[in-house]
Amino acid sequence: MKLLCATDLLAKSEAALQRAGMLADNLEADVTLLHVVTPNQSSRILEQSLRMAIAEMKSRAQRPFWQARRKPNIAVQTGSPAKIILSALSQSTPGLLILGPHRKRPIRDALEGTVAQKALATGKCPVLVVHRRPHNPYQRVLFALNPACASATAVRAAQSLVFTAVKETQVVYAYLPAQDGRPLDYSFGPDSITTCATDGKAQRAVRNRLNCESDVSARDEILIEQSCIPTTVRRAVDQYQPDLLVMGTRGPGRAPRALFSSVANRLVREVACDTLIVPQGCCERSRPKSLAAPPSTREHAAGPANAALLSLD
Repeated sequence: MKLLCATDLLAKSEAALQRAGMLADNLEADVTLLHVVTPNQSSRILEQSLRMAIAEMKSRAQRPFWQARRKPNIAVQTGSPAKIILSALSQSTPGLLILGPHRKRPIRDALEGTVAQKALATGKCPVLVVHRRPHNPYQRVLFALNPACASATAVRAAQSLVFTAVKETQVVYAYLPAQDGRPLDYSFGPDSITTCATDGKAQRAVRNRLNCESDVSARDEILIEQSCIPTTVRRAVDQYQPDLLVMGTRGPGRAPRALFSSVANRLVREVACDTLIVPQGCCERSRPKSLAAPPSTREHAAGPANAALLSLD
């Protein structure tokens, strides 16, 4: 497996680098650390910025900052961060993209979308947004499930990517009642589970679907709520205090405005815990752990004209 961690080298993104190292060790995965320098300055200043960025990336790939056993590849390139990251996803198809928290730009984000949103729109791989400095592998996981999104895919992805030391799992399942009198739908897989039952029967239906889709089961509680999904999930995060929130989202091919206003993209900005977002259609099969030896750390000390992205291959 290959992991890609994109960083802006700001303090708020250091937790994402450290989580990338922890996941690389747990998954026996190759990891690449990527930084993009925006070319909005003179050639002389840009070349100096590149050299400084390469030096900072090298320092973050070594102790004492880098605590993981597996050595990362490092990459520095000039250009648009979103375009470079999307190109890396298309060319190298990593199993997970890891990002730090987004720097809020309300007007620009509304028009263009965030890097995480654009990455999810490609449907290439899950996106992990890291807010908290890691001390241990994820141990408390909250699944936010609903009929509309790729919940089954999200469950399978979480199992293959982060379930190395999980001790507690909770599920919150939010739904809105059908407006035409049809039975309520508690499914989140390709086969529908439809019932007009009480919440107790709905909980069993959701638990059965979990058992069918993966080895994951809610070890503590399944919360069924007839409520707006963002409100239900925010309340569940406050109640359970998870290390990680897992959600599915619609796949590629949707209108940009629909994507940018989706539940997953709203919640990733509103909750304080780390969030794993899984686009529909990716990770349909759990990927085996890589048995390859750890790669040696490599870097490009390139000038502005030929700064190159290191391959994830």
